[in-house]
Amino acid sequence: LVKTAELDPTKNYIMGYHPHGIISCGAMCAFATEGCQTLSLTGSSFSTSIRSMDKDNSSGRGFSALFPGIERRLITLPQNFVTPFLREYLLSMGCCDSSRYTFRQNLNAEEGGRAVVVVVGGAAESMLVKPGQIDLVLSKRMGFVREAILAGASLVPCIAFGETDLYETFDVGEHWIARFQAMVKKVTGMAMPIFKGRSILFRDFGLMPMRRPIVVVVGSPIDPPTLDEEKRKNFKPKFDRATSRPLDDDAELVQAMHKKYVESLQKLYSTHKDSAWNVPGQLRSGSLKIK
Repeated sequence: LVKTAELDPTKNYIMGYHPHGIISCGAMCAFATEGCQTLSLTGSSFSTSIRSMDKDNSSGRGFSALFPGIERRLITLPQNFVTPFLREYLLSMGCCDSSRYTFRQNLNAEEGGRAVVVVVGGAAESMLVKPGQIDLVLSKRMGFVREAILAGASLVPCIAFGETDLYETFDVGEHWIARFQAMVKKVTGMAMPIFKGRSILFRDFGLMPMRRPIVVVVGSPIDPPTLDEEKRKNFKPKFDRATSRPLDDDAELVQAMHKKYVESLQKLYSTHKDSAWNVPGQLRSGSLKIK
């Protein structure tokens, strides 16, 4: 887990995680546990005096070591909370469902120090997974930006090098399986990519991710435009569903912040893709693509 900028613990944040991968292993490890090795590129006393500032995490590992004072919640599909035992497991890891109510409840703290982590590309992006490449579904994803403006929360881009390397995937092309996958996604909201991982006994077959590194780089926060109370109550951006063209001033505000976010994400990728500590980035076989 790599820190490139400070996050003020008196503010709230929506952290966008890219790419989705097959099951977002990097997001779970980086934001739902405290087990990650950490690297701070800020070099400030704020991040180097961790042990004295955060009594709950004196090991120097995990999110709390890099960003003390910020309570984060990883967002996942509501369907994951109806499966017996999986629901309890996810709740114990601090995960929440992806409803508007959840977003607004978690970002409603006036004292700040709250962050929700959303895997923006979702199920559609999991169908684009190819080892060594990062293909994102982002151009028309405006909802998380709208919620950031409404909550007065800053957007933080995060990119995970190596997330797409954990499983081998199979391209079914125009096969009937592709039509079946599309139908399942439309009905359930969940994708069914065809993939192969490893298992405890077999390295070449299984559902477990392969033993490959993931480097999650956390970018700089992007502050939202300020809305007065009246504007906030009536903030209802409207977009053309076919073209995503803004239809009112509120939508133009969302689009402008979305553009800043995309540019910041691209800069984050370009700056750190070849860094000495970024092994999966150095081994990539393609450039960042955004759809």
